Amino acid sequence: MLPQDTNTNIKVKNVEKKMSKSEYDKHSADAIENKRTILGLYDKPFNKKETLKYAFGLILYVIIFVIAIPYLMLHNNVPEEIFLAYVPNVDMLATVLGYEGGPFSNIWRYLYNPSNLTLFGFFSTTLMNYFALLGGTFMVAWQTHKHKSWKRGWSAAFIFLLMTYLIPGNLIVILQDKVAGFLKGSWNIGSNESLLRYVLVVVFGLILSACIIFTESLVIKSTRHHIENGIRLVEKALKTK
Repeated sequence: MLPQDTNTNIKVKNVEKKMSKSEYDKHSADAIENKRTILGLYDKPFNKKETLKYAFGLILYVIIFVIAIPYLMLHNNVPEEIFLAYVPNVDMLATVLGYEGGPFSNIWRYLYNPSNLTLFGFFSTTLMNYFALLGGTFMVAWQTHKHKSWKRGWSAAFIFLLMTYLIPGNLIVILQDKVAGFLKGSWNIGSNESLLRYVLVVVFGLILSACIIFTESLVIKSTRHHIENGIRLVEKALKTK
């Protein structure tokens, strides 16, 4: 006897075969649109009894990576370019730590997973994006206040917004998967050593993230004065009109 999910899939395929092309196209479009709304979010493995565990994981991450580390960086006078690069990248670090759900029975499974289908995951992912955006806007405001120049404050945003939101996330996940495959294939570190594999893959991801943040800080340091000059030229051109 076929499993229930298999029977359901067969029935869906049989229905799709009986549809005309226009009906099938509309059916596909409707299915895609249904996935775009949060009202139908679901996930069979999600256990409401474990909500406290996932909430604890979220709070733990926020305390360490969103609050404590930036505070320590400011307290220890870390170069402002590194601080500028770190704060908007809290979502990238969440991506790294959430690999395979994280340790301790997947405590970070829903921390930052834009493709998940749960309301808790949607909330957590949205919160990470919100913190990253707040970090970016804080950097602009802080730099503007510190240097008494909105051009100075805005110039760094041209770099960290590009390198934070458009480049690293998917690349890191892909490379983490490749490292996990290498560990399993070459060193026989598979599901039986899940915690060890997780630690090794996450350490790799954190090193890669640190390299991205450091590179971003160097780009900000070397190019922001050119961006400031460009902003001044645009400002002068607008004033002459």
